[in-house]
Amino acid sequence: MEWTDRSVLEAASWRLASELARRHPDTLRLIRAHPGGGQYDCLWLLPTAGDKGDVQLNRHGTIHVIERFDGRPVEEFTSVEWDEYLRADPREFLHRLETAAGLPVPQHVPAATPATLTYRLLAAIAATAVKSVHPIDIQLGFIDSSGYGAGPNDALTAFAAIPAELLRPRDDDLFGEAGYRFWIVLRDGVPVLAFEQREGLAWTPHHAVGFPLMSLYEESRRHLLVTALKLLRKVDHV
Repeated sequence: MEWTDRSVLEAASWRLASELARRHPDTLRLIRAHPGGGQYDCLWLLPTAGDKGDVQLNRHGTIHVIERFDGRPVEEFTSVEWDEYLRADPREFLHRLETAAGLPVPQHVPAATPATLTYRLLAAIAATAVKSVHPIDIQLGFIDSSGYGAGPNDALTAFAAIPAELLRPRDDDLFGEAGYRFWIVLRDGVPVLAFEQREGLAWTPHHAVGFPLMSLYEESRRHLLVTALKLLRKVDHV
């Protein structure tokens, strides 16, 4: 089945990607990219170290395990339709995907890190816009594409309060690009929130300071949706 509702795919793909990253924070790096000559739109899970492991959640196609993280041959999840994920038990599907990707099923879910909390909040924000007339699009601070338009995402300039030092490349930035640490939430095509995943900070276009995600999360009694809604209220000056 071909899914055409972008809001459903945005929320579903972010839920799956954020849960995988949450369970393997030291192994997985999450980016958004447009391979295939720019035709694909993937939430892409890559290794934080080494060169083994490649899982693509293609919102213009299917869920793929391209390469296992343990180096063994891929035996399943070479092309799984989104309809299968949407109909499946989420825990069972996640375990199947972990096994297919050569990722060990953790005994306990690791404690939140700034990056994994960022991903989970982005998933929660995407979920608020399912079937909404005000669509959410979550973009990377660097447009990673094998087609036209690759480079720093101009939408990041809407957030004047981001400190200059955070925008400078760091030694461990992917491909030496600081933009890979940033995520931008667009609502109706307008940038409304920016996130830096290493420090765990968020900005609106109109506040003069950033908001520490872990503090907001603790203030919300570690309730993810409450935290996401607090950020969206700041966007709307509430």
